[in-house]
Amino acid sequence: MKPGYDLQVPARPWLEWLTESALPLWTSAGWDEGTGTFVERLDLAGRPLPDVPRRVMVQARQIYVMCVAHRRGWMSGADRLADIAVRSMIRRYHAVDGQRGWIFAATAGGAVSDGRRDLYGHAFVLLALAHAATSLADSRLLDLADGTLAFLDGAMTSPHGGYVESWPLPVLPRRQNPHMHLFEALLALHEAAPDRGYLDRATAILDLAEESFVLGSTPVLVEFFDEAWRPRDPEPHAFEPGHHFEWVWLLDRYSGMGGRATDRLAASLLRVALDHGLGPSGLVVDGANEASPITGAGTRLWPQTEAAKAVCTPVGATVGAPSPELFLDGLMGRFLAPALPGSWIDQLDADGNAVSAFAPASSLYHLVCALDVYCGAASATQPDRRPPG
Repeated sequence: MKPGYDLQVPARPWLEWLTESALPLWTSAGWDEGTGTFVERLDLAGRPLPDVPRRVMVQARQIYVMCVAHRRGWMSGADRLADIAVRSMIRRYHAVDGQRGWIFAATAGGAVSDGRRDLYGHAFVLLALAHAATSLADSRLLDLADGTLAFLDGAMTSPHGGYVESWPLPVLPRRQNPHMHLFEALLALHEAAPDRGYLDRATAILDLAEESFVLGSTPVLVEFFDEAWRPRDPEPHAFEPGHHFEWVWLLDRYSGMGGRATDRLAASLLRVALDHGLGPSGLVVDGANEASPITGAGTRLWPQTEAAKAVCTPVGATVGAPSPELFLDGLMGRFLAPALPGSWIDQLDADGNAVSAFAPASSLYHLVCALDVYCGAASATQPDRRPPG
C-alpha cells in the first residue's frame, strides 16, 4: 500500500523517514508477534532487547502510533497490529493480579514484574483505548476506559486535588506531568465519544493546572510538588520547556473542542519556552529557569517534537514563533539521520554528543504525534488540488 500522504505537502522528508524506515523497523524488530506486544528498546544496531520489562505505558503508546498510522494511511496493516496489541495489553496488564487497574510492567513472557498502579501509565492506557475505540470501531474499549477512570476516582484521588502518583503506596514528589497526559487522554476520549462527560473531566485537570502548576513572577510550569501541591523548589522555578510546548498544543485542542478560551495561558507558556528554553544550537534544552537554559543541560528528542506541535497552533503565529520546520530539521539533523535508519538517538549532552545506549520505543509516540499535527496544519494551508467537478 502506498503511503496515504500528498507528496506536495512540505512534510515529505519526515514522512518518508517515518513510513519507509521507522514504521517498518518498529513493527518488525520492535514487534513480538509471538506475544502480541511491542519491545521496550532496540539497541543501536536495531536489535531488540528482550529481557527489559515491558511497561504498559509503552504498549499503550505504540497502540496509539498504530491507530494514527492507520487513520493517516501511513502503513498497511497498522489496524491489525493495533487490534492484536490492545487485546494483548488487556490480557497481560489489566487486573491480572486480582486488583483493579493496570499493572506497571510485565516480563516478555507475561509475568507481573511491577504490580504498582502508576498514574502516568494509566493516562496512556486511556489514550490508547480512546484511539483504538475509534480505529477499531469497538465501543467496549470506551467502557473499559470508564472503568479505568472509576478506578482512579476510587483508589487514587488525592484530598489535595488531582490524583496520587501511584497505588497502593503513594510516592513523592507529586508531578504535573501525569496530570498533563491524563488531560491529553481525556481530550482523546471526548473526541471518540463527546457525550460521556470527558471534557468536563479535562476541565477539572485544567483548573488544577491553572491553580497549582503555573507559578512564579514570570509564570512557569512547575514540575515537582509535595503532597499538597507546594513547589519543591523556590523561585525562580526551574521548568522543562518541552512540557510548556506540550501544554500549548493541548490547550489549543481543548479550546477547539468547546472548552473555555485558553489563548492567554498558552501564549504565556509559549513565550517563556521560546525565550528561555532554546540552546545556542536552536534545540530545545531539557531544563531552564526564568533567566536562561540551565547550565549543563542536555537535550532529548521529545522536546523538539513538542515545540514543532506548539508552533503549529494559532497562538504560535500570535507570539511570532519560528516555523515548525526549524524544530523538525533539528530532529532530522541531530537525532534521526545519525542513527540507524528508522531509529533515533534519544539524548544529547550539553556539548551535543550522543549519550544514548539504546533507542526507546516510547519516543515513537512523540514523533508520530508531531508529524500528525504538522501534516494537519500543512494540509490546511495547501491549495485544493482536486480536479474541477
